[in-house]
Amino acid sequence: MKIVVGSASKRKISIVEKIAQQIFKDAVIDVVGYAAKSGVPDTPYGRETFEGAKNRVLDAQIKMLGADCYVGLESGLVERYTHVFEEAWCVLLLQGREYYGYSSGLKVPDCILKKMDELGKPHSEVMRLIEEQHDKTSNDTWGTYSGGLIVREVSLGEAVRNAFIQGVESENSLFCEVSKT
Repeated sequence: MKIVVGSASKRKISIVEKIAQQIFKDAVIDVVGYAAKSGVPDTPYGRETFEGAKNRVLDAQIKMLGADCYVGLESGLVERYTHVFEEAWCVLLLQGREYYGYSSGLKVPDCILKKMDELGKPHSEVMRLIEEQHDKTSNDTWGTYSGGLIVREVSLGEAVRNAFIQGVESENSLFCEVSKT
């Protein structure tokens, strides 16, 4: 099974490969990345996160013909119940159908939001400044927020898994029952 991830990020490619191997246990899986355009800001907000994932998967599908599966994956911020969380969205094209998944969210620390307001800078720039101040170049927002207790791979993996699970044949899956009708 050839899978194209609409990103050149080694982290995203690795996550897709890991989840695909867990789900398609006996399949030979070849995962490649393509630097697809998201069409959204560095840190998308609200619906932009979903749109970024969708744009990535469509760009990859157009430019990288012949794959069995295409994956668009995007992280971004969303406001829920007056709090800002970071979550990931996945849009998956598999066997001619689209599937969607998103992750749990991790609350963005208030000190980050305050710094964004004070500096008038977007999340991505504030995170770069914080990493520079602490001599870090991890590019792992969840890891930075939590002091390494949880990493961004968790959210990316959840989003990918939640999308893939809908397109996998399983005798007990209600997703497959709906797609057969």
